[in-house]
Amino acid sequence: MKTIFIFAMIAVMVSPSYAALIHHYNFNTDASDLVGSENGALISGASVSGGKLNLDGVDDYVQFGAQIVPTSGSYTVALFAQQASSQATYVELISQGFSGGPGFYLGHDPSGNIRATDSWISTGVAFPSDGQFHHYSLVVDTGSSSSSLYLDGLLQATLGSAIATTNSGDGTRLGRQFGGIAEYFHGALDDVRIYDYALTSNEVLDLANNVSSVPVPVAIWLFGSGLVGLIGMRKKTVRFSALSI
Repeated sequence: MKTIFIFAMIAVMVSPSYAALIHHYNFNTDASDLVGSENGALISGASVSGGKLNLDGVDDYVQFGAQIVPTSGSYTVALFAQQASSQATYVELISQGFSGGPGFYLGHDPSGNIRATDSWISTGVAFPSDGQFHHYSLVVDTGSSSSSLYLDGLLQATLGSAIATTNSGDGTRLGRQFGGIAEYFHGALDDVRIYDYALTSNEVLDLANNVSSVPVPVAIWLFGSGLVGLIGMRKKTVRFSALSI
């Protein structure tokens, strides 16, 4: 008996530039990159358990050997964060570069106002203080010359320019500011995703709702026809049926 997979339906929209998810961290075992090759190092007691990155707000963070967030063009940074307790200080969920570079970071100031890079230090959006997991997304779109901040999948603020940051300075960090600046995060991070294009509002909402309808590289193998394709998809619907004979 053998099984033949019969192609039933495939409906895709392919980005002209093959834009895709370029880095993904789910912290099931460590800070390994699920789609790229940029793995993070757990520093000063940062730990992974229960499928999340745990940080003590004192000296824990994750260090990467490179800058994993694009510094120009369109891109998206998305992650879940749960703050263990209110921190009346500067806090960073993710950062890279150096101060004034302009540097890249996503966090909050002592008043709890979310900051998104040196170019957008006052978004006017309050960082949640309820101790629950929330989803944060920064979407930079050169096509519309805008940068958008989403909280739990909903648009909260827009900047009238596409944020570009320095490609010099420190590699990416999770839970701490770049350089010798402390600004540690106390809590947990999960499902950190970096895209090299601007997600749509619906795609951001899907991420916040843990729905996997946003782009991933998908390998499609069509046996018998001799065709093997690797497609970077904007959206995908792929269904196969199996027939045993």
